[in-house]
Amino acid sequence: MSHEDFQAELAVLAKRYGTPTRVDFIFEMNPEEFQLVIQSTLQGRYHDVTLFIRHNDKYVVIEKHMYAKTGILRAPSGGASLGETLEEAAHREGKEETGLEIKLERFVLESHVTFLCEGHFPINWVSYVFSAHSIGGELGTQDPTEISDVQLRTQDELQNEIRPLLLASKSGGFKYRAGLTDAFFAALEARTD
Repeated sequence: MSHEDFQAELAVLAKRYGTPTRVDFIFEMNPEEFQLVIQSTLQGRYHDVTLFIRHNDKYVVIEKHMYAKTGILRAPSGGASLGETLEEAAHREGKEETGLEIKLERFVLESHVTFLCEGHFPINWVSYVFSAHSIGGELGTQDPTEISDVQLRTQDELQNEIRPLLLASKSGGFKYRAGLTDAFFAALEARTD
């Protein structure tokens, strides 16, 4: 997809789901997690779709095998496959990671982050963040090789129990996810549309 086509897609999403709030971050990563970002960029990915999905008045969060049983949970996210729109990617990732069919509600954030790692050039990344709610399916991962658990948590639990764990970790990626969650809820509270 050309840059112009991608910008046109973002304009359609903003018209359909609201203009997102832009936020900017800089996070230092450890070498292992920075390599994962490099691997994504080698596949042509410099962005992801992040989903804050409401289900039974709580938010759906995931746990991956690499940090299983640590109490660290985060919003589902993933990249668009070749030829797939961001909206199609959101629906596919929502289903794969949580087992739920979703309906997008709002285009909440366009989060620009620069990831740093000593000895490497910075990598610029964008997370397109949507609020959504479940409309069907059954809670549970469809991709057990990647996701070890799917849970439901309240906003209070996300901000007051899980956030400190993300911030206390040695992972710049987790610190970014904490900042993204903070920015998401702040943007929701600030919106009047």
